[in-house]
Amino acid sequence: MASDFSRRQFLTAGTAFGATLGLAGLVGCAPKTAPQPQSGQTGTADQGAAATSAKAVSTSSRLIDVREQEVVATEECDIVVCGSGTAGTYAAVRAAELGARVIWLEKTGMKGGTSTIAEGTLAYNTTELMEAGMVTDLQAEFLGYMQWHNWGAYGPGIWCYLNNAGPAVDWAKTHGAKMYAGDYGSMYSCFSDEGAWIHNGEGMLQPLWAYGETLSTLDFRLNTPAVNIITEGGKVVGVYAKDERGIIRINAKAVVLATGGFGKNPEMCAERLRVPAERVTFLGFDGQDGDGINMALAAGAVSQAPSSVMYGLSKIKDESWSSMLSVFTQWPPSLRYPLETGKTLPMVNESGCRFYNETLADDCDTSRLNVALASQAKVFTLFDERHVQTYEGEDKMNEFVTFMGVGGGELRASIESNKNVYKADTIEELADKIGVDRSALADTVADYNARANGDGTPDPFGADASYMTPLETAPFYAAQAEACAYATVGGIRGDEDSRAVGVDGKPVAGLFVCGIDNGSLQYNDYPYGLHGGSGQGSCCATGFAAANAACKDLGLA
Repeated sequence: MASDFSRRQFLTAGTAFGATLGLAGLVGCAPKTAPQPQSGQTGTADQGAAATSAKAVSTSSRLIDVREQEVVATEECDIVVCGSGTAGTYAAVRAAELGARVIWLEKTGMKGGTSTIAEGTLAYNTTELMEAGMVTDLQAEFLGYMQWHNWGAYGPGIWCYLNNAGPAVDWAKTHGAKMYAGDYGSMYSCFSDEGAWIHNGEGMLQPLWAYGETLSTLDFRLNTPAVNIITEGGKVVGVYAKDERGIIRINAKAVVLATGGFGKNPEMCAERLRVPAERVTFLGFDGQDGDGINMALAAGAVSQAPSSVMYGLSKIKDESWSSMLSVFTQWPPSLRYPLETGKTLPMVNESGCRFYNETLADDCDTSRLNVALASQAKVFTLFDERHVQTYEGEDKMNEFVTFMGVGGGELRASIESNKNVYKADTIEELADKIGVDRSALADTVADYNARANGDGTPDPFGADASYMTPLETAPFYAAQAEACAYATVGGIRGDEDSRAVGVDGKPVAGLFVCGIDNGSLQYNDYPYGLHGGSGQGSCCATGFAAANAACKDLGLA
């Protein structure tokens, strides 16, 4: 298996694409005619309605219905922060720096969660960028976000991100964060003192945690989940949490929710996602159970874009998204850095038919790609022996294997070791192995090859023949592919200060929503190719803004 490959490469190779999503239809096998839409695809969430009305706590909620007589201890603080990823880190450390007494809760035994392996951070108008003359027109950026989301995103929340990401990154850098823009414009990545690229966990979070340990007002606790929220008279006044003693009550003047979405709660995904949730693999760590979202809903906050997902590139089943097998069968050719060569491969569904324009890959519209995959019961990516030979030998991959830290032959080894990759000497035999009709797959491949070899006929899915890879050299392979995502990004509306917005359009007193518990930047799915890095950027911004606003309420800022 290859080591992790940086998403920062996506952001330099991908182009900014238009704001219209082209969703793949569910089609039958009709390779020589225009695809026909089928009925029967159903969604599980009405995104538009949910964005403008209160939503009851879902039946999939994992919160605990606490009775006061169950409380074994009561504690007091100024601010309680739930979650220790990027948003929680910025909120807790900044608030403690300003003098607030902060109790900081992490439900798991690992500090930082999925944020530790995050990569690019999109932050506008930092001091570094402005001194270099790279000043971003924030109004233009605002319009770009709103147009991508069909004007369904929440404007005040977008401005919270745009106005605070730069100052947040400036603040982090003053406390040791190794964040640099370099040649990537507003895209920040982390690098070690030796100049090697590193994840945000090592480069950004660890320095902030070290600084936080010097603050006497910051009390951090692992394995202590917030299990429900406490409200009195329409105001949030604390949380119930659970530790080795049992249920504890933490009274606070402000609650910051930064728990990381609900990607690891299958029942909640099934309720909210617009595609069959069981067909989407979420890559984040455990703990993303939707607790913050459900606590905010219980306190009277309004939901925003509940079905929105941060889709990544698709991957091969039982592989990492950055394995050799995923890279050289699923990734857009231009992202096979630094090779940046090759063409796209055909994909077929459980009927042995193509269903998607595979040559759209290089615009990085990962939502369209993964919705297309999740709309099929099964998906197989097809390739042949010539494709394997192109990418397996060190003589052809020296630069790539040096960058990735892998050796020649690893692609073939991963093919041979993965039970979801099938191999046969003929297309008909391959059809038997993947359980599809022989003639259907043979016709699909023959038709695809004719176009890939320049017969001049229009592709029914709009594929560009110059980017199609003919399958002609036996043996032939079929690798089962699957949709995947980093996290959910639909959550709760947050205003310019990251305050949770209630059903009346006013802030819920004492409540802040940060990171991907805050769905304000979303309506359609995450704009991976257009605004990649805005996920981490908004985590920095919302956590920082929440701390500043909460401390201002306390008279500390």
